[in-house]
Amino acid sequence: MHHLEVRDLNKKFGSLQAVEGVSFSVEQGRLIGLLGPSGGGKTTLLRMLAGLERPDGGAISIGGRNVDALPPQDRGIGFVFQNYALFKHMTVVENIAFGLKVKKWERARIYQRVAELLALTGLIGLERRYPHQLSGGQRQRVAFARALAPEPQLLLLDEPFAAIDAKVRKELRTWLKEMISRVGVTSLFVTHDQEEAVEVADEILIMSQGRLEQKGTPWEIYRAPKTPFIATFIGESTALHDLTTLAPFAEAAVSIANKASLEGHDELQAFVRPESIEISRSHERQPSSAALPGVVSHVQFRGDAWHVEVQVGAQRLTARRPLAYEPLSLGEEVSVLVHRLYLFAGQQSWIVENPFLSLQREKERIV
Repeated sequence: MHHLEVRDLNKKFGSLQAVEGVSFSVEQGRLIGLLGPSGGGKTTLLRMLAGLERPDGGAISIGGRNVDALPPQDRGIGFVFQNYALFKHMTVVENIAFGLKVKKWERARIYQRVAELLALTGLIGLERRYPHQLSGGQRQRVAFARALAPEPQLLLLDEPFAAIDAKVRKELRTWLKEMISRVGVTSLFVTHDQEEAVEVADEILIMSQGRLEQKGTPWEIYRAPKTPFIATFIGESTALHDLTTLAPFAEAAVSIANKASLEGHDELQAFVRPESIEISRSHERQPSSAALPGVVSHVQFRGDAWHVEVQVGAQRLTARRPLAYEPLSLGEEVSVLVHRLYLFAGQQSWIVENPFLSLQREKERIV
């Protein structure tokens, strides 16, 4: 059963369509990353889930219960803000216990719950400290503990690591994933950081201009983008302006373009990712009929690989070359092997494998 159901959610601010026709569902205990460019509608969506903004249309269900008419305090939601929003005059324990006192829990039950959360969030020994006596990472742990205290059905996090330095942010990512897994609370977190979303989330929702572009696991979205926006937003991609340059793909591209045109779709768009391109000197691999001649136009060391730009006819391509190989030189002639392309037309998308490579593998298998 889906724990969170969102159906056709809409929200306008004047003439700005902040959220448009967004629908998705989330299973119990999943950690979902809400990713997209600034102004894409992520925070507005989160605020509507929390009850802090009223939708113009659509429906929200949490735990099988429609919450559209419920105020924030009755939705069973925990909220973590990027600026912590801790009470400065309260200690760690008092901050965590605050919501439980408002809900009039019994003192013994509050004590037990706070003790559980201090252990869960690694705050034992800091109980009597005030927010100004804590590091950024510690303050955010207090904010998490306070949000989890009332045992919410849904945990919402708005850029929870934005105010924390890079090193601590990496540590907290791992901690958050482990904590959510242990607690089992369904969670959504807003981020503009792709690396953060890929590393932490079970699934990612990608929004752009108020619309949900794609939902899936990080690997599914990276491996099979559904729109040109996803292909360029997640990871790196090169737009291809002349498919005739890449001869192995020309026939397949023409076939798909004709099909898309008959169905009344937009012009075909094509992209290729750096890891789908193999660049080598003639002595580094067996000659392949699928390879194309190219000339190196730029080489840059990127820490874990060589970042290489190569000119193939009228098309410039970007590839990664393993550090196990010697660096290439500007102007050097190389062999360029493109393994796959992404093609888009209208609402349709295709992953096109290099047909020459498939034939070559089949010949090798027969031999």
